Amino acid sequence: MIQLVSSQVADTTLATPSQDIGSSFLATSIWDLFGYAQGFEYPLGAAFLIGLFFLCSAYVRYFRQWRGSKALLRLKTAGLSARALQAALDSASPNNPYRLAGERLLEEQGRGGSPQTMLDYALRYIGFDHDNYKEVDRYITAVVYIALSLGLLGTLWGIFVLFTSGSRHASSDLVGLGIAVVSTMLAMCVRLLLWPVNIFLQAQVRKRYKELQTWAVATAYGLARKEAPAYEE
Repeated sequence: MIQLVSSQVADTTLATPSQDIGSSFLATSIWDLFGYAQGFEYPLGAAFLIGLFFLCSAYVRYFRQWRGSKALLRLKTAGLSARALQAALDSASPNNPYRLAGERLLEEQGRGGSPQTMLDYALRYIGFDHDNYKEVDRYITAVVYIALSLGLLGTLWGIFVLFTSGSRHASSDLVGLGIAVVSTMLAMCVRLLLWPVNIFLQAQVRKRYKELQTWAVATAYGLARKEAPAYEE
């Protein structure tokens, strides 16, 4: 009877939130495992902060750059004069892509260019400007893949430590478990937080530049008093 009661007490002590075994502390939550991650949380946290910096910079640039675009989109391009276009462009912010593309159209028209040469000149600038956002996409992709690689490395290293420790002590087990769990969790957080936000940004940017290309075609032929052809990207 005494042995049965003592065994039940031992079982209940194993179920307590935390306890000391030797000199080690048993983790009772995911946050406790960070203490056993052996530094894998630092490069993964740095990767997340770097990716977040690139994304925030791109979003700030996006919202500041495209202000005043709706007014230019409502501009009637049929029979448009150079003076009317310049007046409309002056109302937009200096770095607005519509304004810069419109100025390229007027610049080429001033050199006596045809609607096609005006359009080629403006679309070349539009492509260069769009490449700035594509660079952000490449940076975020690199950060995500680096984080996933570090997470996989941490998972494998944690499993290695877990199964090759000399003694089956709780402290040695928690080191391997902490490395594996924390590195995997942080890598997935980087992937799930940065990747969807970047995809949304790139989709919005592509939509904006497609509208800008359509507007540039209509404006170039409107300045030349000609009917604009259907533009296909």
